Amino acid sequence: MSPPHRFARWLPLIPGLLAGVFTLAFAAYLLQSRDEASSQRAALLEQDLLWQKQAIEQQITFDLQSLSGLAATLNVTDLNSPVFQARVLSLIQTSPEISSLSIQNGHGEVIWHTSQTAWAVPYEGTGGWSDVTLSHGEPKVTYAVATPDHRSFIVASIALDTLLQQQVPWWIAQRYQVSLLDHDNHPVTSKFQRQLDTSGISHTILLTAPPLGMQLKADLYATSLSATGDILPALLLILAVSMLASTAALSRMMRVRAEAEVRLKAEVAFRHAVDASLSSGMIAYDRYGRIIYANRAFCEMVGYSAEEMRDFKAPMPYWPPEEFERCQATYEAIIAGHIEPGGFMVRLMRRNGERFDVRINASPLVDGDGRHIGWMGSLHDVTEIRREREALQASHERFVAVLNGLDAAVAVSDAETGELLMSNLQFDRAFQLPDLRGRCCILPFVTRRAEPPVDAEWYDGFRDRWYQIKSRQSTWVDGSAVWLEIATDATALKSASERERQQNEALQQTARLISMGEMASSLAHELNQPLGAIASYVSGCRNVLSSATPNLGQLGQALDKMGEQAKRAGHIIRGIREFVQRRAPRRQRCDINTLLDTVLGLLGHEIVRRMVDVSILQSEGMPPIFADAVMLEQVLFNLIKNAMEAMDNVPPAQRILAINLTREADMLRVVIADRGVGIAPEQQEQLFKPFYTTKDTGMGIGLNICRSIIEHHHGRMGVEANPGGGTRFYFTLPFSSAEEVALEP
Repeated sequence: MSPPHRFARWLPLIPGLLAGVFTLAFAAYLLQSRDEASSQRAALLEQDLLWQKQAIEQQITFDLQSLSGLAATLNVTDLNSPVFQARVLSLIQTSPEISSLSIQNGHGEVIWHTSQTAWAVPYEGTGGWSDVTLSHGEPKVTYAVATPDHRSFIVASIALDTLLQQQVPWWIAQRYQVSLLDHDNHPVTSKFQRQLDTSGISHTILLTAPPLGMQLKADLYATSLSATGDILPALLLILAVSMLASTAALSRMMRVRAEAEVRLKAEVAFRHAVDASLSSGMIAYDRYGRIIYANRAFCEMVGYSAEEMRDFKAPMPYWPPEEFERCQATYEAIIAGHIEPGGFMVRLMRRNGERFDVRINASPLVDGDGRHIGWMGSLHDVTEIRREREALQASHERFVAVLNGLDAAVAVSDAETGELLMSNLQFDRAFQLPDLRGRCCILPFVTRRAEPPVDAEWYDGFRDRWYQIKSRQSTWVDGSAVWLEIATDATALKSASERERQQNEALQQTARLISMGEMASSLAHELNQPLGAIASYVSGCRNVLSSATPNLGQLGQALDKMGEQAKRAGHIIRGIREFVQRRAPRRQRCDINTLLDTVLGLLGHEIVRRMVDVSILQSEGMPPIFADAVMLEQVLFNLIKNAMEAMDNVPPAQRILAINLTREADMLRVVIADRGVGIAPEQQEQLFKPFYTTKDTGMGIGLNICRSIIEHHHGRMGVEANPGGGTRFYFTLPFSSAEEVALEP
């Protein structure tokens, strides 16, 4: 045997040997220190009394601070408020030496006192401590603290005997008689249990905390030191021998127990780790069906703790009422030993009433002696699995229902083989595919490309139908590449679009004719000017020719002027002709200022007749736009004419028409603002609807045509209130390039 093992054999005897040596040493020490016991007890008495003094002073200080804090709350707190009552109750419960508590005015009249006492000590003064008095046979002192407004006092009566009983601990009371003395050294109150020692060992110390002048005295109780000194060594010797004898037997038991504890701790730690890591619930029944064990996971499932479920018997509180019979049958089958290989599917109920589904697998529970003591069951929460399965099925059904409800034909085909993987009902009907068709391939509608996705039109010559095709490359559920193609029947849309185009052209023609009828007087005025000038020049030519020597130079100048006026009249007539001519839209490079000048020239007579002040503000470096000049002239004509008509009912000095041309990035913004009566907000959105008008003689198609023209040029048109009164119509047009215009259909 190795030396460490030999030492280990004697190791259990060491505590007994040490106990014997300690006993002998302690007995020798006791005999030697017998004479010094008295002095040591006196010193201990002084230390204990000093500690007791500090405890009493700390409690008195705490009481004074609590009373001062309570007095401070009387400025903002009602005496009957829950906060004040709670603080008073807490103070009395924390400091039982406060026998009564009251609030008194400066004349000693009690305003309020605690419900714990039916009387209060009257107090007259300016605050502080009173002398010791006897109240109901008990020595007491009174302390008063003034409130912040100095109109009242909180008066507390402190029972000195209760203070002594509460602050003197049991171990002090068993050693000494503790007394409180007044300034004349007369005992006020005491705490004692036995007769005093005849040796008269005592000590007195002055209290430094108020109430001042009181002293604390401790008298040592009587003990039999001689008898203790004679018997104790013998008892210690017997004890040492007994300890030596018991140590030998105890060491063997401790060794066996230590080995068992090590194995038990390892087993418990392993079992705890396994139990903590399980997400499945584990539950054990005894042979009578009572629950004897439930792990953490099962407790979290049902919402009951393991202590609550211990000794539960059927019916269990976690069985739902609607599933009671099924749960009862499963429970009885497990107790009877009828184990299903695949387990049992049941629905349980949490403590909050929530239902959840579990799968239960059971097995016999056998103890260490091989006896069958019950059944162990494992429960797996399958609620989410079942819910996901049902949600997936429902989602698939909804997807199929939505897909079949679409008006568009949808098909998914394999990118490599062209095999049709899925199609909706509309696709099968549109292209006459049978229901039981088996595997088949389809041809793409248009040429496919991955980037960018294809959006094109396709004509079915066999059925004489137009389709809008959207082709996208995607990934199928198995990760393979597929093509998703959506074919929307656009035959009716194309027919409607063509009809709408023809109707818009007719409406635009009608609007132009109406506008020409309204501006007839203006046209007459514009034509009268060049015609009158020509007549004047003709009369001048006659005068020159009638002279004896005609001035040929003057005659040539008059003829040139006549030609210019004839050209001017021709330009006016040609512009009117183009304005009212019905033709297809023609986009070309044009300048917005030129278009504006043409429109203002056509409306010049109306501007003068209506006394309208027209102002034009534009940004510098405005690039040209590519648009249909006649259409934009019609928009400007209608907006400017409407603005002038809106100011008929305002004074002439306020008839201001502001035209603002600005550039916003790559867009031209045109704003036409008037100072008329304005348009109500609820009418602004209605203005652009067909046949809606605010005029008595209007047809309600002008603004609708204007918006259609602007949107045809990829712009936007709107209306808003003009700050300061009136209305502002605005529209935007893009600065397109000639190449972009050429690519447009």
